[in-house]
Amino acid sequence: MEFLTAETPESATAQLQTEMERFGRDKGQPVKISQLGWDNIWRELVNVGIYRRGPDIAEIGSTWLDSLVAMQSLNAFAMRDVQQLGGKEVFLPKAWGSAGLGDQAEIWGIPFRTDTRVMFYWKDQFAQAGLDPMETFSHIENISPAFAKLQEAGIPAWIAPTNSSHNTVYNIASWIWGAGGDFLAPDGKKTAFGLSSARRGVSAYFDLLRFVPKQTSPFSDHDALQLFFARKAACMVAGPWLLNSLRLRSDAADLLPQLGLAPLPGPSFVGGTLLVVWKHSKYLFEPIDLIERLTAREFQSQYCQASGLLPVRQDLWTDEMIGGDEYLSVFHRAIQGGRSLHPIALWGMIEDHLSNTFGAIWRDLYALNRPGQQIAALDEMVGVRLDALTLSLDMTLSASTERSSFDDDDVF
Repeated sequence: MEFLTAETPESATAQLQTEMERFGRDKGQPVKISQLGWDNIWRELVNVGIYRRGPDIAEIGSTWLDSLVAMQSLNAFAMRDVQQLGGKEVFLPKAWGSAGLGDQAEIWGIPFRTDTRVMFYWKDQFAQAGLDPMETFSHIENISPAFAKLQEAGIPAWIAPTNSSHNTVYNIASWIWGAGGDFLAPDGKKTAFGLSSARRGVSAYFDLLRFVPKQTSPFSDHDALQLFFARKAACMVAGPWLLNSLRLRSDAADLLPQLGLAPLPGPSFVGGTLLVVWKHSKYLFEPIDLIERLTAREFQSQYCQASGLLPVRQDLWTDEMIGGDEYLSVFHRAIQGGRSLHPIALWGMIEDHLSNTFGAIWRDLYALNRPGQQIAALDEMVGVRLDALTLSLDMTLSASTERSSFDDDDVF
């Protein structure tokens, strides 16, 4: 039996390997682990779905489920499977909400790890500028004036990935939702990110480029994280994996006491991963037995912390645990008040196009080469890019609705 999963830090991979070896001894069924980085795993999942061969079980991003179901490549979980895991009540409601498709009864994925977004900041730098982080990030309109105060105090204010990163989609979601906008219409048949409310949020997010450290080329996700750790930016949006990366640093003892977390100015993106079973798998009972191991309380507690995401089991989010950790309490609030992205079959394709379009907007802004200055034509530049993408995607969504079937090309 083969399990395809995302790459994790060495300590988490070792825990996973140990559990797979234990499972193999107990069940007489060895498990091969295949790992890929997040940049490559989607393409491999698509190939598995198309060609009906490869791993038996896979860890997928929760926003990808609908596309894989539409390819008719997954096995649904029976109610007896869910009961074997302890029932849906075992899982966080927001995590379980990603296990199916909208109002449909079928369960296609089992929550494995959960993810959300919060604002990380350096407490001493905000104190030096006389700023209250909770007030700063309470509304999108408060952020630019606060960042200006940081710069006046000689403190670089902000860092974010400014290339074509999917993290921009997840980060900017809070600005879009906080401005009263959304990515898609409620019925999923048209886009909504080009409407005035959503556009306000998008423009407000891209306006923050003037507070990013000066550089003539875009920052990657890795670049942004390293600059934040070097304290060359007072804050950045990230997920729980930032804490994991920070704790592995040699200077963690110096940095952690100054690290603060705050909610974002709108609902946080809540995502994570699911465990799915491929339809081509020849195994009948072993996959759910393995998933039972991977979602067990003890394994979840250890593996999720080591891997940099959060557990999906409700019994691990006790009042004692939340109240005794200043970071977990903020993550818990973000999950409770957050939102997931849209459960439609074409979301994976839409997300790719959004990521590329947001990357193009960053490039447009860098081409102006005006660090530290507000760009008067920002709204117009954002509008041109969003209007072009709206036209293209609305045609695709309309055509998809008319044919009511899934075209393999739509996932690319």
